[in-house]
Amino acid sequence: MMSRHGARLAALLAPVVLLLLPTAAHAEQVTIDDAVGDAKALNFGSELAGFLFGTESEGQPLFLDAPAEAATDITRTTIKHGKRVTVTTHFRDLVDTAEHSVEMRVIVPRGRFDLSVARSADGSGYAQLAPRMVFTEDGDVRPRPCRSVRGRYDVVAETVTVSFPAVCIDKPRWIQVTSVASRIQVTPVGDGSVNLAGWADDAFRSRLSENSMGRSPRVRRG
Repeated sequence: MMSRHGARLAALLAPVVLLLLPTAAHAEQVTIDDAVGDAKALNFGSELAGFLFGTESEGQPLFLDAPAEAATDITRTTIKHGKRVTVTTHFRDLVDTAEHSVEMRVIVPRGRFDLSVARSADGSGYAQLAPRMVFTEDGDVRPRPCRSVRGRYDVVAETVTVSFPAVCIDKPRWIQVTSVASRIQVTPVGDGSVNLAGWADDAFRSRLSENSMGRSPRVRRG
């Protein structure tokens, strides 16, 4: 049996314990900074670029330093994981958005989903999440697209934001994100040919690799 002194102590501590207990969960949010000036230029004389774009290869590196490139230079990424998953990418200067895109991969405990948002040269754009594959009643496997993916370019705030309902990825308990921003510039020349230029930046590390991408920390569901 609890003593009178113990009962009084428990009564005094009860409000304190209640204050320390977790309250209703809010959406978890994580912000990750990226180095400024670490965007890279795609070297169209390299072997891989030559293979992809039909240009001549000279055995040069695929990526070259491009500290002046601002439109793909990611400075910060914010990931919010609640009823909707929202990824906001901040850029140094979002002045050139023609043929600009942010290609992401959302990693969950049981798999991964491709997520992208882009803007074309004419100002049109799209945002999409790779469809989830589901089993039908007759045993077939069919894609189930996520119908409320939203993407927005905000050139005043220097941000690109994309969001979708967490149910589209089965409401996982945590997510990780990989993200690379890129843009391609096509400039016609007098003889009817074109000059190609391209730039890219990895949101979560200061280098680019054709084999892997940096990952964000795990972001728990709120």
